[in-house]
Amino acid sequence: MEVNQYLEIFIEESKEHLQACNEKLLDLEKNPADLSIVNDIFRSAHTLKGMSATMGYEDLANLTHQMENVLDAIRNEKLTVSPSILDVVFAAVDDLEEMVFSIAGGGDGKRDVSTVVEQLKKIEKGEAFGAEEAKSNDEKAPASSQSEQQYDDFEHTVMQQSKEKGYNCYEVKVILNDNCLLKAARVFMVFEILEQVGEVIKAVPSVELLEEEKFDSQFYVTFITKESASDIENRIMKVSEVELVDVNEINLDTLKKKEHFQEAAATVEVEEKPQEKEKTVRKAAKQSSANSSKTIRVNIERLDILMNLFEELVIDRGRLEQISKELNNSELDDTVERMTRISGDLQNIFLICEWCLLKQCLTVSQE
Repeated sequence: MEVNQYLEIFIEESKEHLQACNEKLLDLEKNPADLSIVNDIFRSAHTLKGMSATMGYEDLANLTHQMENVLDAIRNEKLTVSPSILDVVFAAVDDLEEMVFSIAGGGDGKRDVSTVVEQLKKIEKGEAFGAEEAKSNDEKAPASSQSEQQYDDFEHTVMQQSKEKGYNCYEVKVILNDNCLLKAARVFMVFEILEQVGEVIKAVPSVELLEEEKFDSQFYVTFITKESASDIENRIMKVSEVELVDVNEINLDTLKKKEHFQEAAATVEVEEKPQEKEKTVRKAAKQSSANSSKTIRVNIERLDILMNLFEELVIDRGRLEQISKELNNSELDDTVERMTRISGDLQNIFLICEWCLLKQCLTVSQE
């Protein structure tokens, strides 16, 4: 899609939304209990996030997404407005303005916003920051390594060889929102992001259980890539209804206790007959295929039903928007707005599914 023709419109509307955010934040500073002000700021942030993502300004979209999450928690009364929270949100808006001004001046809109993004994430999770940041990090550190996944000889070998070739081995923990809809679709989107920059070698629960939604709200993925842990985390956090992403590098030294099994296997292989060696190779290849599976299968009939339901949802959403305008009810406005966000996320999922089906059909026709 050609976006240059929309650049001027994007810049002007972005400035308007940021100005509205600044003005409303000043109002919120005077009236911290007024959630209608929070709703106004949230609408501006949500619109800015959508425009930024469409235009390809990832840093801008990512920062706006994190700010939107904090605002959403406040308006749903999961967080209470405080001076420290407002300071961080003001800082986020300042960074957004700098990025928009950069774009207006012919720049790429990139800016190091890692500090304010991290602060927003901590606020969203209800964690302390600033003076208590060191204490919070100490409390959080043990939890990051609690999964302690078990790996077989083949997986150990893959990670060891990947490390020798300059790849990073990560264990990625993903937690979805408790009220997440279509968990399998969210898992699919996470796998789609990961396979763009690396290779998945293990999933817990298994891929089959994930695609059947037979898990609570969290899952683990063992992953090899040359990207940094922070980059992987930022990519996954862009998926809607992802509550938390924890990326930890695997310490291969702790897995060395399994190496004697590999040495024993190597000794046996030397003594094997050609026929037995061929069987061993085939078994290893089959195991490799099973462990590297990254595809979430989608039943086409179920997808068709889902598409029909989505069309009905869009029709009902339009009717509700009309009713909301006529009644001018703030609670109904919020409900309609949330319905619009969810239906927009669903539309993105359907586009991905359609793309994958088309890709699969093209592959089959070529074969």
